Amino acid sequence: MLRGVAQAQNQFNINKGFSGQLLEVAIANDANNPEQAKQIAQQLVNDESVLGVIGHNTSDATQAALYIYKRADIPVISPTSGSNALEGNVFFRTVPSNAASSEKLAKYAINSGLKKVVIFYNPKSEYSNSLMEEFTNKFKGQIFRKIDLTDPTLNIKQELKDSASQQVQAVMLFPDAEHISTALEIAKVNANYNLGLKLLGGSTLYNQKTLQDSRNAVEGLVITVPWFSKARQAKNFSKAAQQLWGGLVSWRTATSYDATQAILKAIKVSFPNPSRETILQKLPQVNLSPRETSGDLLQFQNRERQSQPILVKVEKGQFRILQ
Repeated sequence: MLRGVAQAQNQFNINKGFSGQLLEVAIANDANNPEQAKQIAQQLVNDESVLGVIGHNTSDATQAALYIYKRADIPVISPTSGSNALEGNVFFRTVPSNAASSEKLAKYAINSGLKKVVIFYNPKSEYSNSLMEEFTNKFKGQIFRKIDLTDPTLNIKQELKDSASQQVQAVMLFPDAEHISTALEIAKVNANYNLGLKLLGGSTLYNQKTLQDSRNAVEGLVITVPWFSKARQAKNFSKAAQQLWGGLVSWRTATSYDATQAILKAIKVSFPNPSRETILQKLPQVNLSPRETSGDLLQFQNRERQSQPILVKVEKGQFRILQ
């Protein structure tokens, strides 16, 4: 996220900003903790120099902070929070909602002939619970069981064996950020006992930990992501990001870059006197071409970005786009 914001800031500032005025970015870390997110939100609201917020990371942290931002009428753009429960007149996002991501996964599952699945999720997580509910609504097959990733008595081996014995064909992995390791353990057990269950999941699983820690266990895993560096439309941004940061960047960097570009556009059309109020008024009218973003058109409809998630698959230890 920081890389995406910094890349947009650097690009803006080296071009002398607007009439010589540069963009200053304050950094706050809520540690994905909802209570800490509330405290930070209040500090940001109290600082009148803060014109807008890019964040938070997890849907739970964003949800906790959002009512504070609503009371202060300060614009918020989240590049990473997908929960459908997040809404309000100050809230925008540059990442597809869980409704769009779930629909993409459900269609893929149906088209792949999957008729019976089991879901692992965290019912206490805004993101995870939302993804589960949306997938349940859109999947036309049978959902054998919905299993709580946070259950201290969870017996992964037994759950997977029971599922396989009941002709379950696939495991839907919808972990929140705190339970990625548990989801990867499910993949390992599936591989170690040769259960043959296909693996599908949400965007939290898109990281190097998935590839490095699980190795062959996640081979064939299909997940939905908002942006992919090797997609045709992403190539220009990917190249610029790689030159700047010395390596490939994730979807979180791309959507954070886009969030910053949206804020800058709203500031520009509010110039020379941008304020929280004017930015909030101008954000719904933002229209950024693919050349101005990480590769996709950026427009908001009811404060939601109009873009489609992408399916990627782990093949030979790497994420590759599904054609």
